[in-house]
Amino acid sequence: MSVSKASRSARISWAGLLILPMLAPLAWAEPTQEELEAASLLASRATFGMTYEQIVQMAEKGLDEWLDEQLEMECTPLGRGGWEERLFEMYEDGEFDEFIEGHDINLDEGDPDWEVVKHFGPFRTSWYMTVLNAPDQLCQRVAWALSQIFVIHTRGIDHKPYSHTSYYDILLDNAFGNYRELIEDVTYSNQMGRMLSHVNNSRSRPEENRFPDQNYAREIMQLFSIGLFELNVDGTPKQDDSRTIPTYDANDISNLARVMTGFAFDGEDGELAQFDSDFPGDWWRPMTMMDDHHDKDEKVILGNTTIPAGQSGYKDVNDALDVIFEHENVGPFIGRQLIQRLVTSNPEPGYIQRVAEAFNDDGLGVRGNLKHVVKTILTDPEAKDPVRPQRFGKLREPVLRMMNLHRMFPLKVDGEDTRGLSEPFYHPEFDHLFEQGNQEPLNAPSVFNFYSPFHSPIGDLSDNEMVAPEFRIFNMRTAIEFNNQIWRSVFHDDVGFPCQGWDHHEYGEDYCWHPKLVWDFSAYFDLAETPSNLVDRLDLLMVHGSLISTSRTRFIRRIEQLELGSSDNRDNDLRDRVTFSVWYMSTLPDYVVETY
Repeated sequence: MSVSKASRSARISWAGLLILPMLAPLAWAEPTQEELEAASLLASRATFGMTYEQIVQMAEKGLDEWLDEQLEMECTPLGRGGWEERLFEMYEDGEFDEFIEGHDINLDEGDPDWEVVKHFGPFRTSWYMTVLNAPDQLCQRVAWALSQIFVIHTRGIDHKPYSHTSYYDILLDNAFGNYRELIEDVTYSNQMGRMLSHVNNSRSRPEENRFPDQNYAREIMQLFSIGLFELNVDGTPKQDDSRTIPTYDANDISNLARVMTGFAFDGEDGELAQFDSDFPGDWWRPMTMMDDHHDKDEKVILGNTTIPAGQSGYKDVNDALDVIFEHENVGPFIGRQLIQRLVTSNPEPGYIQRVAEAFNDDGLGVRGNLKHVVKTILTDPEAKDPVRPQRFGKLREPVLRMMNLHRMFPLKVDGEDTRGLSEPFYHPEFDHLFEQGNQEPLNAPSVFNFYSPFHSPIGDLSDNEMVAPEFRIFNMRTAIEFNNQIWRSVFHDDVGFPCQGWDHHEYGEDYCWHPKLVWDFSAYFDLAETPSNLVDRLDLLMVHGSLISTSRTRFIRRIEQLELGSSDNRDNDLRDRVTFSVWYMSTLPDYVVETY
């Protein structure tokens, strides 16, 4: 924020008394184009998208102050106290009564609340509405990054109350917390226990040919903490006689698997054989430890650390997580992936080292302070002025492309709700953008996420030893289908055809399960009168002023081809120009490939 220099005068009386300064009025300057572009760039990395007005406000506030405010902001939950709980409240207020009657739902079978609410895709709806509206955008963005490292998917327990929102809330709760607490919460989570099968994992019983499941023991090392090979602090692999050095071996997996025994679902009637529950409160609680099923013999993990015999399961797990947490690989391994999710796919070794050092010590002697790590990633010199620009940037992943549009451009309620719901909400089931983009929150195909952080497409990228993780789900089919779906969603002036719900033909096209949300592009109509002005605004908003000149020239010519008619139809023509322009910009390489 720039302030004009004002003249100040102060007088000291002969008696030595200070007379208050007389200040000239302060003149607040509008943010410069450079300041607006810097704010837009930070918004693209630290949020799911901002309107033009929000970018101006960030520039006026100052990027450092905005970032500090976000880092101190309380994170908005999805489950308890969040949107999923609101769905239950709407049921209790009778807002789903017409839905119940229309679908002949038998409320005598199972949990009546859930039988209704589950039809509204509780995790999808909760995630979408929270990300769309939450003020804590940085926390939401970091949690989304963490969800691609600590991966679970929704298959198997699709319709369990709070089963997935409560897991995502773990990521939100720890986004600015300490990594040590994060891996403990993930380790004890019911959902991760189901995902990597350490729930109901019992000690060895050779006489029954039963041995501890090794899934979680392997993946907490391979994916959640230290990776496969020993690393220098800058993320480059250590070498022994020109060979990489493994971080762990089969014995480490076997012994750590023995540590991870005795976990059980902590339901109302928790027992080792129980896998899940339909009672919502069960999913908020972490797994419990049943010492009778825990291996209490001595274990040696990560080469030379002994976990003594005779300890409780809780103590064994605590000691093992401490060992993993203190491993020197964690800083560069996790730091690199967070840089990839927020800033660039191919961070320079120096960038990784500075982030890893921030992980190792936040300046106050604390290791694993994720708040400090995130701030370091976003404010590092490499993020603003890359050493090798030709290697900098990343493909904008489908979920970000979708949410960018939904947050950059206002949505409004259109038409009457036929069911009298108290407030609008949007159910992404109606929008095929998740499906067409091959990406959906908490629905990666495996624990290895939608793509590996080391994925390198064949061609120029692999030839130059560069990675591009997001290209793993980007191909000719997804490129075309995703762009077509954006066209249908944006140009047809509705967000995912929300009036076409379950068995909608029985009631007709106008029967909406909830109030309809549509795009409101009216604020851009004046700019659309002059195509160059509209392009300049979208350039700032969507690509932080990085639109190349050839793209800009071609863009303006395409808009000019949409002629403006008489005054009677002028608003419709302006709307067509804006909606076309939003779609066109969203498909340009300048936007799809995020740079600096």
